[in-house]
Amino acid sequence: EKFLNTTDPAAFNRVSFRYTFSVEAMTKISHIIEDATLANPRVTDLHVSFQYLSRLMPQKARYKKISESVKGLWLSGVPDVASTQLADLARTTVIETTDTMLTNYWFVVAYGPGIGMLLLAEEISALEGNDRYYEGFYTFELDIAFQLLSILHQIYPDRVPRPQTVEEFFEART
Repeated sequence: EKFLNTTDPAAFNRVSFRYTFSVEAMTKISHIIEDATLANPRVTDLHVSFQYLSRLMPQKARYKKISESVKGLWLSGVPDVASTQLADLARTTVIETTDTMLTNYWFVVAYGPGIGMLLLAEEISALEGNDRYYEGFYTFELDIAFQLLSILHQIYPDRVPRPQTVEEFFEART
């Protein structure tokens, strides 16, 4: 995890790996992806799993700002908070994952023209004590972000739109 604290976020474009992450490391990578959406207003869609929507509450102010910046925000998780607590998030779709395997996953996907960033990890048993750990990977490869969003669209065709292909992004510019 020292790598996360000593590396410039731009360098993440050159490395991708599978790793066991602490909550702190997952949060740091998540913030890098979220910050990219904030730096590119109205360019990206952002798909995020908090596993349990109550885990969003400590970051509610941040996500209000993100929801106002992105083209669309999809929040996945078990709805263990009242829907009224999420009502002030703009352009937001909530996807309930109760009793699905997605409850075990923390993911953040930013996707749009020229931006494909992904963190995907499954919660694993604590190595010691009650801490939470995740095994997964991150990548800033557009095609891999597209692939994950395609899977989410297949699982939730009425909630998650089909992602545009890279070719469709270029066609839209011309």
